[in-house]
Amino acid sequence: MDTSEKQIKRIVLRRMERCGVCHRDFEPDDIHVISRKPDLWMMVVECDECHARNFVAAVLNDGDPDEAQLALRRLSEGSIDPALPSTRTDAPAPRERVSANDVLDMHEFLGSFDGDFARLFGRP
Repeated sequence: MDTSEKQIKRIVLRRMERCGVCHRDFEPDDIHVISRKPDLWMMVVECDECHARNFVAAVLNDGDPDEAQLALRRLSEGSIDPALPSTRTDAPAPRERVSANDVLDMHEFLGSFDGDFARLFGRP
């Protein structure tokens, strides 16, 4: 972690001392940088105890606060990084597990598949 990231995290921690849900004190490891531009950093602060999330935009130097607000709006609407674990309540229901027969079917399909994904997924 570089010095500027440590400084930004320290500022965020000063502003957001504790979780608004369970009141646990935040720690630097609770802050995850999800996007970093020279004038705008997007972060998620997730409570390690109750997993409540807060999205934070840090506008640096002459950054555009309107861009930060738009980015935060997109995050709150669900356009978040798929690498982050989801805690949304409107997530789709879990699907059926993959069975042994599913694996065998895929094995047979791949045995004769020529690798032409354009043809496979192309429109009729």
